[in-house]
Amino acid sequence: MMQSLDAKEMPKGQKKPKYEFTISGQEPFGMAGVWKLWKHPKTGQWEKTFAVLTGEPNELMAPIHDRMTTFIEPRDHGEYLAPAERPPVHLLRILPAEKMHARLMSADPITNRQVGLFDSQ
Repeated sequence: MMQSLDAKEMPKGQKKPKYEFTISGQEPFGMAGVWKLWKHPKTGQWEKTFAVLTGEPNELMAPIHDRMTTFIEPRDHGEYLAPAERPPVHLLRILPAEKMHARLMSADPITNRQVGLFDSQ
């Protein structure tokens, strides 16, 4: 059950609670994103960087956040990852709310700790 407070409008200085979002029958699921090597201007070192592509939230996400991840359907993973002259934006999807499930994981605030996608665990 969703909490009654609209998580988008948290009181000043208070951080948002943690939610888990799942898509039935799609574990794992594909989120649309981009990555590239970036040369850090202060150190001169090349770093792997990435961004997750987002769009307008569906009805499930809207009370929690003002945007949501765009997803790639499993049938489209190959085309999305294949080299192409133009970005495959036609594959980006905002899933309907009825395909997703949200569960409040913790009322503890989300930390600002950076997670390294490319770091080995």
